[in-house]
Amino acid sequence: MTKAKKALCLALTVVMVIGVFAFSALAADQTATFTVTASETQIEVGDTITVTVMAETDYYAAATGMPIYYDAEVFDYVAGSLQVVEVFGTGGATSVFDNAAEPAGLLNVVIVPLDSYGAVSRYLTGTLLTFRLTAKAEGTSEIGLRAEDQKTESHIGGPLYCGAYASEDVTSAVTATGQTFILNNATVTVGTAAQPELAVIEGTTGVIDTENKYVYGVTAGDAATLYFEALNGGSINMIANDAGATNGTGAQLQLLDAQGGVLDTYTLIIFGDVNGDASVDATDSSLIMQIVARTTTLSDIQTFAGDVNGDTLCDATDASLIMQGVARTGSVPVNPFA
Repeated sequence: MTKAKKALCLALTVVMVIGVFAFSALAADQTATFTVTASETQIEVGDTITVTVMAETDYYAAATGMPIYYDAEVFDYVAGSLQVVEVFGTGGATSVFDNAAEPAGLLNVVIVPLDSYGAVSRYLTGTLLTFRLTAKAEGTSEIGLRAEDQKTESHIGGPLYCGAYASEDVTSAVTATGQTFILNNATVTVGTAAQPELAVIEGTTGVIDTENKYVYGVTAGDAATLYFEALNGGSINMIANDAGATNGTGAQLQLLDAQGGVLDTYTLIIFGDVNGDASVDATDSSLIMQIVARTTTLSDIQTFAGDVNGDTLCDATDASLIMQGVARTGSVPVNPFA
Protein backbone atom coordinates (compact mmCIF):
# COMPACT_ATOMS: atom_id res chain seq x y z
CA MET A 1 0.00 0.00 0.00
CA THR A 2 1.34 3.44 -0.89
CA LYS A 3 2.05 6.03 1.78
CA ALA A 4 -0.79 8.18 0.43
CA LYS A 5 -3.28 5.29 0.65
CA LYS A 6 -2.06 4.43 4.16
CA ALA A 7 -2.50 8.03 5.28
CA LEU A 8 -5.99 8.16 3.79
CA CYS A 9 -6.92 4.85 5.43
CA LEU A 10 -5.59 6.05 8.76
CA ALA A 11 -7.38 9.38 8.47
CA LEU A 12 -10.65 7.61 7.72
CA THR A 13 -10.09 5.35 10.70
CA VAL A 14 -9.71 8.33 12.99
CA VAL A 15 -12.86 9.92 11.58
CA MET A 16 -14.76 6.68 12.09
CA VAL A 17 -13.53 6.31 15.66
CA ILE A 18 -14.36 9.89 16.49
CA GLY A 19 -17.71 9.44 14.78
CA VAL A 20 -18.82 6.80 17.29
CA PHE A 21 -18.19 9.06 20.27
CA ALA A 22 -21.21 9.06 22.52
CA PHE A 23 -22.19 11.24 25.44
CA SER A 24 -22.57 9.59 28.83
CA ALA A 25 -23.35 10.82 32.31
CA LEU A 26 -21.00 8.14 33.60
CA ALA A 27 -18.08 9.84 31.88
CA ALA A 28 -18.11 12.53 34.56
CA ASP A 29 -16.89 9.86 36.99
CA GLN A 30 -13.88 9.12 34.78
CA THR A 31 -10.59 10.97 35.12
CA ALA A 32 -7.66 11.35 32.73
CA THR A 33 -4.48 13.07 33.84
CA PHE A 34 -2.03 14.36 31.24
CA THR A 35 1.42 15.42 32.45
CA VAL A 36 3.95 17.17 30.22
CA THR A 37 7.57 17.36 31.41
CA ALA A 38 10.78 18.76 29.90
CA SER A 39 14.23 17.26 30.31
CA GLU A 40 15.43 20.69 31.50
CA THR A 41 13.57 23.78 32.64
CA GLN A 42 16.45 26.30 32.46
CA ILE A 43 18.40 26.24 29.19
CA GLU A 44 20.32 28.46 26.81
CA VAL A 45 19.72 29.46 23.21
CA GLY A 46 20.84 26.60 20.99
CA ASP A 47 20.08 23.87 23.53
CA THR A 48 17.70 21.02 22.71
CA ILE A 49 15.28 19.52 25.21
CA THR A 50 13.21 16.35 25.22
CA VAL A 51 9.53 16.76 26.03
CA THR A 52 7.65 13.79 27.50
CA VAL A 53 3.86 13.44 27.58
CA MET A 54 2.46 10.98 30.12
CA ALA A 55 -1.13 9.95 30.78
CA GLU A 56 -3.03 8.12 33.50
CA THR A 57 -6.68 7.08 33.24
CA ASP A 58 -9.00 5.26 35.61
CA TYR A 59 -10.86 3.80 32.62
CA TYR A 60 -10.17 1.84 29.44
CA ALA A 61 -8.83 4.44 27.05
CA ALA A 62 -9.94 4.80 23.45
CA ALA A 63 -8.86 7.23 20.73
CA THR A 64 -6.79 10.02 22.26
CA GLY A 65 -6.14 13.41 20.69
CA MET A 66 -3.45 15.69 22.06
CA PRO A 67 -2.80 19.16 20.59
CA ILE A 68 0.48 20.09 22.30
CA TYR A 69 1.42 23.75 22.25
CA TYR A 70 4.75 25.53 22.62
CA ASP A 71 5.92 29.08 21.90
CA ALA A 72 7.15 29.12 18.30
CA GLU A 73 8.99 32.39 19.01
CA VAL A 74 11.16 30.55 21.55
CA PHE A 75 11.38 26.99 20.17
CA ASP A 76 11.67 25.10 16.91
CA TYR A 77 10.31 21.57 16.68
CA VAL A 78 13.00 19.03 15.74
CA ALA A 79 11.55 17.41 12.62
CA GLY A 80 11.12 13.67 12.90
CA SER A 81 11.76 13.59 16.64
CA LEU A 82 8.27 12.46 17.64
CA GLN A 83 8.31 8.99 19.20
CA VAL A 84 5.04 7.39 20.34
CA VAL A 85 4.73 4.42 22.66
CA GLU A 86 2.43 1.67 21.38
CA VAL A 87 0.16 1.90 24.38
CA PHE A 88 -2.56 -0.23 22.81
CA GLY A 89 -0.27 -3.06 21.79
CA THR A 90 2.24 -3.79 19.06
CA GLY A 91 1.93 -4.33 15.35
CA GLY A 92 0.49 -0.99 14.27
CA ALA A 93 -2.10 -0.46 16.98
CA THR A 94 -0.80 3.07 17.53
CA SER A 95 -1.37 5.68 14.85
CA VAL A 96 0.15 9.15 14.86
CA PHE A 97 -0.69 12.37 13.07
CA ASP A 98 2.13 14.91 13.33
CA ASN A 99 1.38 18.29 11.76
CA ALA A 100 4.11 20.12 13.65
CA ALA A 101 5.13 22.10 10.60
CA GLU A 102 1.72 23.73 10.24
CA PRO A 103 0.99 25.75 12.21
CA ALA A 104 4.20 26.53 14.07
CA GLY A 105 3.88 26.10 17.80
CA LEU A 106 1.52 23.13 17.62
CA LEU A 107 2.23 19.41 17.64
CA ASN A 108 -1.03 17.58 17.01
CA VAL A 109 -0.96 13.88 17.87
CA VAL A 110 -3.76 11.33 17.64
CA ILE A 111 -3.38 7.81 19.01
CA VAL A 112 -5.96 5.28 17.85
CA PRO A 113 -6.36 1.61 18.87
CA LEU A 114 -6.94 0.00 15.48
CA ASP A 115 -8.95 -3.23 15.80
CA SER A 116 -7.56 -4.50 12.51
CA TYR A 117 -4.17 -4.81 14.20
CA GLY A 118 -5.50 -6.66 17.22
CA ALA A 119 -5.36 -3.68 19.57
CA VAL A 120 -6.47 -4.07 23.17
CA SER A 121 -7.72 -1.10 25.17
CA ARG A 122 -6.30 -0.57 28.62
CA TYR A 123 -5.93 1.89 31.43
CA LEU A 124 -3.28 4.40 30.44
CA THR A 125 -0.36 4.72 32.80
CA GLY A 126 3.03 6.18 31.93
CA THR A 127 4.62 7.68 28.86
CA LEU A 128 2.61 8.23 25.68
CA LEU A 129 5.15 10.05 23.56
CA THR A 130 8.32 12.14 23.42
CA PHE A 131 9.61 14.79 21.04
CA ARG A 132 12.38 17.38 20.95
CA LEU A 133 12.47 21.17 20.78
CA THR A 134 15.46 23.42 20.10
CA ALA A 135 15.64 26.85 21.75
CA LYS A 136 16.14 29.68 19.25
CA ALA A 137 15.45 32.79 21.33
CA GLU A 138 15.27 34.00 24.90
CA GLY A 139 11.94 33.71 26.65
CA THR A 140 9.69 31.51 28.73
CA SER A 141 7.44 28.96 27.08
CA GLU A 142 4.70 26.77 28.47
CA ILE A 143 4.63 23.38 26.78
CA GLY A 144 1.50 21.33 27.08
CA LEU A 145 -2.25 20.99 26.62
CA ARG A 146 -5.03 23.55 26.98
CA ALA A 147 -8.26 22.96 28.88
CA GLU A 148 -10.26 24.98 26.36
CA ASP A 149 -9.42 22.40 23.69
CA GLN A 150 -11.26 19.56 25.42
CA LYS A 151 -14.00 17.86 23.43
CA THR A 152 -17.32 18.30 25.25
CA GLU A 153 -20.97 18.12 24.34
CA SER A 154 -20.99 21.86 23.81
CA HIS A 155 -17.59 21.78 22.07
CA ILE A 156 -17.79 18.66 19.95
CA GLY A 157 -14.98 19.86 17.69
CA GLY A 158 -12.49 20.02 20.54
CA PRO A 159 -9.19 18.38 19.53
CA LEU A 160 -8.27 17.30 23.09
CA TYR A 161 -9.95 14.06 24.08
CA CYS A 162 -9.36 10.63 25.56
CA GLY A 163 -12.30 8.37 24.78
CA ALA A 164 -13.45 5.50 26.95
CA TYR A 165 -14.39 1.89 26.32
CA ALA A 166 -16.49 -0.12 28.75
CA SER A 167 -13.95 -2.96 28.55
CA GLU A 168 -10.81 -4.05 26.70
CA ASP A 169 -12.93 -4.66 23.62
CA VAL A 170 -12.05 -1.92 21.15
CA THR A 171 -15.10 -2.58 18.96
CA SER A 172 -17.60 -1.28 21.51
CA ALA A 173 -19.05 2.22 21.58
CA VAL A 174 -16.79 5.02 22.71
CA THR A 175 -17.62 7.67 25.26
CA ALA A 176 -15.48 10.63 24.35
CA THR A 177 -16.82 13.57 26.31
CA GLY A 178 -17.59 14.36 29.90
CA GLN A 179 -14.44 13.00 31.53
CA THR A 180 -12.56 15.05 34.07
CA PHE A 181 -9.21 16.10 32.61
CA ILE A 182 -6.27 17.12 34.81
CA LEU A 183 -3.56 18.88 32.82
CA ASN A 184 -0.04 19.37 34.19
CA ASN A 185 2.11 21.38 31.80
CA ALA A 186 5.83 22.16 31.66
CA THR A 187 7.42 25.61 31.65
CA VAL A 188 10.89 26.17 30.20
CA THR A 189 12.95 29.36 30.41
CA VAL A 190 15.55 30.08 27.75
CA GLY A 191 18.44 32.46 28.38
CA THR A 192 21.49 33.54 26.41
CA ALA A 193 24.71 31.69 27.05
CA ALA A 194 27.26 33.74 28.97
CA GLN A 195 29.89 35.13 26.61
CA PRO A 196 33.53 34.12 27.08
CA GLU A 197 35.52 36.68 29.02
CA LEU A 198 39.12 37.21 30.01
CA ALA A 199 39.88 37.03 33.74
CA VAL A 200 42.88 37.22 36.03
CA ILE A 201 43.73 33.90 37.64
CA GLU A 202 43.07 34.20 41.35
CA GLY A 203 46.20 34.66 43.43
CA THR A 204 48.33 36.09 40.61
CA THR A 205 49.51 39.64 39.92
CA GLY A 206 47.90 39.86 36.51
CA VAL A 207 46.12 43.07 35.45
CA ILE A 208 43.67 43.58 32.58
CA ASP A 209 43.55 47.15 31.26
CA THR A 210 40.31 47.12 29.27
CA GLU A 211 40.65 50.78 28.24
CA ASN A 212 44.05 50.44 26.57
CA LYS A 213 43.68 46.73 25.80
CA TYR A 214 46.83 45.87 27.74
CA VAL A 215 47.54 42.93 30.01
CA TYR A 216 50.45 43.15 32.44
CA GLY A 217 51.59 42.16 35.91
CA VAL A 218 53.50 39.22 34.43
CA THR A 219 57.02 38.33 35.56
CA ALA A 220 59.56 38.39 32.72
CA GLY A 221 60.01 34.92 31.29
CA ASP A 222 56.63 33.61 32.47
CA ALA A 223 53.83 32.63 30.11
CA ALA A 224 50.85 34.98 30.19
CA THR A 225 48.53 31.98 30.53
CA LEU A 226 49.86 31.54 34.07
CA TYR A 227 48.15 34.82 34.94
CA PHE A 228 45.08 35.00 32.73
CA GLU A 229 42.28 32.61 31.82
CA ALA A 230 39.22 32.53 29.57
CA LEU A 231 35.85 31.90 31.23
CA ASN A 232 32.50 30.63 29.88
CA GLY A 233 33.88 28.22 27.32
CA GLY A 234 36.44 30.59 25.79
CA SER A 235 40.15 30.06 25.24
CA ILE A 236 43.37 32.09 24.94
CA ASN A 237 45.69 32.24 21.93
CA MET A 238 49.08 33.95 22.14
CA ILE A 239 50.64 35.56 19.04
CA ALA A 240 54.35 36.26 19.00
CA ASN A 241 55.72 39.82 18.77
CA ASP A 242 58.25 41.09 16.22
CA ALA A 243 61.02 39.54 18.33
CA GLY A 244 59.37 36.12 18.00
CA ALA A 245 58.36 35.92 21.66
CA THR A 246 54.87 35.05 22.88
CA ASN A 247 55.81 36.11 26.43
CA GLY A 248 57.49 39.44 25.72
CA THR A 249 56.25 43.00 25.42
CA GLY A 250 54.19 43.43 22.26
CA ALA A 251 52.94 39.86 22.07
CA GLN A 252 49.20 39.63 21.57
CA LEU A 253 46.72 37.75 23.72
CA GLN A 254 43.56 36.79 21.84
CA LEU A 255 40.34 35.82 23.59
CA LEU A 256 38.57 33.17 21.51
CA ASP A 257 35.04 31.83 21.62
CA ALA A 258 34.16 28.13 21.65
CA GLN A 259 34.39 27.99 17.85
CA GLY A 260 37.80 29.65 17.74
CA GLY A 261 36.57 33.08 16.70
CA VAL A 262 38.46 36.10 18.01
CA LEU A 263 36.36 38.09 20.49
CA ASP A 264 39.04 40.49 21.77
CA THR A 265 42.76 41.19 21.52
CA TYR A 266 45.12 42.51 24.22
CA THR A 267 48.79 43.52 24.07
CA LEU A 268 51.11 41.98 26.63
CA ILE A 269 53.32 44.40 28.58
CA ILE A 270 56.34 43.18 30.54
CA PHE A 271 57.65 46.18 32.45
CA GLY A 272 61.34 46.70 31.75
CA ASP A 273 61.24 44.53 28.61
CA VAL A 274 61.41 47.31 26.07
CA ASN A 275 62.70 45.30 23.09
CA GLY A 276 60.21 42.45 23.55
CA ASP A 277 62.67 39.57 23.99
CA ALA A 278 60.92 38.49 27.24
CA SER A 279 63.85 39.50 29.47
CA VAL A 280 64.73 42.68 31.36
CA ASP A 281 68.40 43.52 30.81
CA ALA A 282 70.99 46.12 29.86
CA THR A 283 69.72 46.26 26.27
CA ASP A 284 66.41 47.61 27.50
CA SER A 285 68.15 50.19 29.68
CA SER A 286 70.26 51.25 26.69
CA LEU A 287 67.18 51.71 24.50
CA ILE A 288 65.67 54.02 27.10
CA MET A 289 68.86 56.10 27.27
CA GLN A 290 68.75 56.42 23.47
CA ILE A 291 65.31 57.95 23.89
CA VAL A 292 66.72 60.39 26.42
CA ALA A 293 69.51 61.25 23.99
CA ARG A 294 66.96 61.50 21.19
CA THR A 295 68.88 59.09 19.00
CA THR A 296 65.94 56.71 18.64
CA THR A 297 62.22 56.56 19.10
CA LEU A 298 60.04 53.89 20.63
CA SER A 299 56.45 52.86 20.04
CA ASP A 300 53.76 53.71 22.57
CA ILE A 301 53.80 50.11 23.75
CA GLN A 302 57.59 50.14 24.26
CA THR A 303 57.42 53.49 26.02
CA PHE A 304 54.70 52.18 28.35
CA ALA A 305 56.80 49.08 29.10
CA GLY A 306 59.83 51.28 29.82
CA ASP A 307 58.02 53.29 32.52
CA VAL A 308 59.07 50.96 35.32
CA ASN A 309 58.48 53.48 38.12
CA GLY A 310 54.96 54.34 37.00
CA ASP A 311 55.43 58.12 36.74
CA THR A 312 54.10 58.18 33.13
CA LEU A 313 57.60 58.98 31.82
CA CYS A 314 60.15 56.74 30.18
CA ASP A 315 63.46 58.36 31.14
CA ALA A 316 66.87 57.95 32.73
CA THR A 317 65.34 57.06 36.08
CA ASP A 318 63.70 54.03 34.52
CA ALA A 319 66.96 53.06 32.77
CA SER A 320 68.74 53.25 36.12
CA LEU A 321 66.11 51.08 37.84
CA ILE A 322 66.48 48.46 35.13
CA MET A 323 70.27 48.40 35.62
CA GLN A 324 69.76 48.02 39.36
CA GLY A 325 67.64 45.02 38.59
CA VAL A 326 70.34 43.60 36.35
CA ALA A 327 72.94 44.15 39.10
CA ARG A 328 70.48 42.72 41.64
CA THR A 329 70.79 45.82 43.79
CA GLY A 330 67.12 46.52 43.11
CA SER A 331 64.16 45.05 41.29
CA VAL A 332 61.84 46.01 38.46
CA PRO A 333 58.19 45.72 39.57
CA VAL A 334 55.79 43.62 37.48
CA ASN A 335 53.20 46.34 38.10
CA PRO A 336 54.56 49.80 38.88
CA PHE A 337 51.02 51.09 39.46
CA ALA A 338 50.20 48.69 42.31
